[in-house]
Amino acid sequence: MLRGAGPGDAEAIAALVAASWQDAYAALLPAEVLAGTRDRMLPEWRDLLAAPPGIILVAEDAGALQGLAAVWLRGAEAYLDSLHIAPGGRGGGLGWRLLGAAMQQALAAGARHGALRVIEGNEGAIRFYTRLGARTGAVEAGEIAGHPVRLRGLFLDDLSALVAACR
Repeated sequence: MLRGAGPGDAEAIAALVAASWQDAYAALLPAEVLAGTRDRMLPEWRDLLAAPPGIILVAEDAGALQGLAAVWLRGAEAYLDSLHIAPGGRGGGLGWRLLGAAMQQALAAGARHGALRVIEGNEGAIRFYTRLGARTGAVEAGEIAGHPVRLRGLFLDDLSALVAACR
């Protein structure tokens, strides 16, 4: 079941994102960065859920969170901040459903195009988004928990086409 996230979801979201990072980023980030992910993220998710800057959807099954999509609205742009699926749940279509539902809401709110950044080397994520029509952009310097990373920009020029592709 997909639903809007609320303040009571902060702990479950922080745990889901931490598990997703530990699974997807094990080869991309140092173990010490991944080890403290949940505790570092919990205050941020509490703040975001108290006053969301956009759309935060979760996928729930039997009371457990299985996925998250967070899209920040910036005028005509929908910035995909987070799309995470619980480890072991990737490849079953949940990511497409969450992304499509979040971007459908962004379209309804006036967004027309989207953007996101992924850690360079996260080839699975890059393939996922380019299959849905994303255009790759430049790589730029960034940081995660004080650790330098390279971030690849991805651009979604037509949210309507993206939503249709997610069906």
